[in-house]
Amino acid sequence: MVKSRLLLSLAILLSITVSGLTQTSAASADEVKWSRVDIPTEGNAGNWLLAGGSDVQHLTLSASGTLYAYVEGLDYTLYQSTDGGYSWSYIGDVQDSIVDIAISPQDEKTIYYATAANVFRSTDGGKEFGQLGVNPGGAGGGNIEITGIAVTYISSNIVAIATRDTDNSEFGGVYLLDEEPVITSWVDSNIGSYDVYALSFSPLYAADQQLVAVVTDETDTSVRFKVGFAAWGATFGDAGLDRDNSGAPTPVVAGNSAAIAFPDNYEGTSPDATLFIAIDTGTGYGDVYKIATAEAPESSSATDLDAGSAYNMSNIDITGLAAAGADDTTYLMAGAASSARVCFSENNGNDWAKSREEPTGGSKTCVLMNADFHSNYLTYAATSGSDSAFSLSEDGGTVWNQTGLIDNYITDITSFAPSPDYNEDTTLFMLTFGANYCFWRSTDDGQKWERLYSSSLADVDAIDLIELSPRYGNGSQVIFLAGNSNGQPVLWKSVDNGQRYAKYPTADPDSSASLPIHALNAVDDATLFIGSYVSGNAYVYRTTDGGYTYGSGAIVGSQTINSMALSPAFNQYGTVLIGNSDGWVYLSNHNGERFEPLPADATSSPLSGSVSVAFDPDFTSNHFVYAASNTADKGVYRFKVGSSDEWERIDTTLPGGGTLNQIMVTSSGVLYASNTQADGGMERCLNPTYSLGPTFQTVTRGLSDGAKLSRLWYHDDHLWSVDTDETRLLTFYDSLPSPATPVSPADNEGGIGTLNNHSVIDVLLDWEAESGATGYEWQLDFDTDFSSVPTDFEGTTKASSVRLPSLDPATKYYWRVRVKEPVLSPWSSKWSFHTCLGTDLATIGLASPEAGKMGVPVKPLFQWSAVSGAVTYELLAASDTQFVNLVVNRTGDFSLPATAWQGNLDLNYGTTYYWKVRATNSDTKSAWSAVGSFTTELPQSSLVQPSTPPTIVVPIPTPSPATPSVPMTPPQPSPPLPSSPAPVQGTPDWVIYLIGALFLVIILLIVTVLVLALGPRRS
Repeated sequence: MVKSRLLLSLAILLSITVSGLTQTSAASADEVKWSRVDIPTEGNAGNWLLAGGSDVQHLTLSASGTLYAYVEGLDYTLYQSTDGGYSWSYIGDVQDSIVDIAISPQDEKTIYYATAANVFRSTDGGKEFGQLGVNPGGAGGGNIEITGIAVTYISSNIVAIATRDTDNSEFGGVYLLDEEPVITSWVDSNIGSYDVYALSFSPLYAADQQLVAVVTDETDTSVRFKVGFAAWGATFGDAGLDRDNSGAPTPVVAGNSAAIAFPDNYEGTSPDATLFIAIDTGTGYGDVYKIATAEAPESSSATDLDAGSAYNMSNIDITGLAAAGADDTTYLMAGAASSARVCFSENNGNDWAKSREEPTGGSKTCVLMNADFHSNYLTYAATSGSDSAFSLSEDGGTVWNQTGLIDNYITDITSFAPSPDYNEDTTLFMLTFGANYCFWRSTDDGQKWERLYSSSLADVDAIDLIELSPRYGNGSQVIFLAGNSNGQPVLWKSVDNGQRYAKYPTADPDSSASLPIHALNAVDDATLFIGSYVSGNAYVYRTTDGGYTYGSGAIVGSQTINSMALSPAFNQYGTVLIGNSDGWVYLSNHNGERFEPLPADATSSPLSGSVSVAFDPDFTSNHFVYAASNTADKGVYRFKVGSSDEWERIDTTLPGGGTLNQIMVTSSGVLYASNTQADGGMERCLNPTYSLGPTFQTVTRGLSDGAKLSRLWYHDDHLWSVDTDETRLLTFYDSLPSPATPVSPADNEGGIGTLNNHSVIDVLLDWEAESGATGYEWQLDFDTDFSSVPTDFEGTTKASSVRLPSLDPATKYYWRVRVKEPVLSPWSSKWSFHTCLGTDLATIGLASPEAGKMGVPVKPLFQWSAVSGAVTYELLAASDTQFVNLVVNRTGDFSLPATAWQGNLDLNYGTTYYWKVRATNSDTKSAWSAVGSFTTELPQSSLVQPSTPPTIVVPIPTPSPATPSVPMTPPQPSPPLPSSPAPVQGTPDWVIYLIGALFLVIILLIVTVLVLALGPRRS
């Protein structure tokens, strides 16, 4: 049994050793390497966020919220979005020029689009389209073309098209097709001699069977109604348009297009039902009209609503129109035909307002309202022309952001800013340049982007810088942008996450000169520093009201400012650091009110080129600042304010020709610098304050060939940069800025290893596997210096443990570990251990009790041989070979000063016990001795004298005297045993049996007495 247990223990130990040696930590795909962040791109791969050269028209919304659009200018023309317009894809490989799109209200997989000549239908969600009939109403010939399409459902889909004839005095019509018959054909509805520019089925067509059309006879425009099988105009009278409600009436001709919109509660069976139409005349005399139905032969009425009044215009051509709400509280939205202007009214068109930030584009502004508009105020717009796009508004049309099909491209990423609360909100901001300057926001780490601001807007010339308030994300959504508007430098401030902006021209308070902004740093939601250049000098200005006013500027040299940094604990110390474009560094300890060069006595620029600067995170205590030059081979410099006389070059391993354009030091003290040289990568230093010379690494892992990193931004251990070679936004997650963590041997642990032929073996160093690490470096030394590590006492491994070579016995060693690959981590703390004493297992001889001895007294005398160098000895005795059930535990503070000991507590009789001993001193311990065993004596026999009543005699054993063979110390009480109870004197089995027999005899006697006593009474 003992042998089998030993073999099992060895097997378990071997399995643990093997697993420890093979354990590795694979680097995550997103850790300790550069990886791409998705940015707005063209094509299906980019979900058509960008679509250069495109125009977006005929925006259509299905009942479930799927969006469809015709996109002119691309290879394919019919597009679909199922996520509210953030991503688009073309469907059906359609390449036709589309004039309108419609979706079946009964089955969303049935999609229709019309060209000028034909109608096409898909019944499989747009995978394939087939022609529906041939040339309805003669479209495609004789100058007849389709202008619109509408679909409704009763027992089958009913499709209607509108046509016009482009010849003078020639007209189109309205044609219907019912899909229920086996043989279908287009039927003329006989609307009369009109060109038809819009038609729509009533929202409750199944109940009122009303069809509405906007028609023109080339002189006037009117609205006509058809109910069921009745003729046009038979149920409700026509509504003729009267421009500006003149009463004359003044003719209005729909020369380009028209649109129809119904309130939510529209009922076509009711007189005085209200609907709305919009007219694009092509001459600027269109508008939005309110139509109130009247029973024939009375005429229905049309009221000019003057939507252009929002722009101080009496008339405005309108392409798009949408409505939501009841008759008396209808919310209307109208999109201009010749611009991207949007007007909206919250009271039936009585009063109009304009968007504060319009959609981008040049013309044909189509608008839609989300089905849940009254709860979310979500609206959509599509535009044509330069910088056209699909836009959305979450505030009912006040502010529009672009989320897809944007007619733009990106050639440069000019600025970037992660949210100060990035770990929680994953929000990123980015400035790009291409056809325009564009300001973008992503709230999901770059998976989806929306454009918040653009230089295609009327009053935006350029956007150069982004700055977020340090409080952003913590109850604040303050964003600052710097750029130019109408030829003047300005600062824009947004307090609602980039939706609305207040614009402040920047001007010197003394001279009123305009201040171009070259550097921008925010202290809080209202306090900012800007760096500017005016009349041959660089200045730093401070504003405490968000850019509305500025204090007097402080001169900072005669060259433009390249970078500006605020010190840690700025609100307490007010320290500002400036690097300019000509090798100078300036420092202000006076909240930016005055600056001095570093060093203060410099008469020429101490560095060269454009200088980037940074504070050490512990600047308030160590006074270190850093600088990097974009001049080739100049590297990174360090300066201790108040102590240094000159800048100290600390990066001695910069790749040849390296040019550093951005330096930063994180809150954890790691210094990074971006290298704009091709394949230069990023410089990384864990110990920039190290007095004997910091260690730098060049990090290129994950970068493509030829990559050129420009600028750096960071949040905690996340970094971002721009690869200017391929216009890519890159990110780097540094999971290894902290020291590795040792696990075992525990710090200052003794008795480590196994002695074999006077050497210690089987010592295993173990540490925690670090996330992202692929290789480690370890060191072992006799002291804490580690300056001259002995041969074989250091190495590398891919595992998180290593088996050491043979060591000296009874010796103290120090060890440490760090991550080696893919980048260095700091060294772990220095731990120590003591190897076991220089004695083999057999050296400690167990003298008494002798191995296997029987009849040992219950108070045994333990004796063993002495070990050279030992100060004390530890003794364990137990009733099991695993030493779980301890009966003697003289270890630690209770160890024994001599080689013999006898306790004052009796062991159990007739029981086998196991014991072992090891030697200790102040530094270490020997291995345990071999295990000895012995069996205690049986108790002395005692006879029970027969008598009545019987008397039980329990013998009390007396241990035989023992004479120690060596001088003994006085007996000492055993210490308490927390892991097992103290031994208790047991009762022999024969005593238990005897007591049981006596109880049985007593019971029988009682029963006999009761029988004899009760017998006479029964008789």
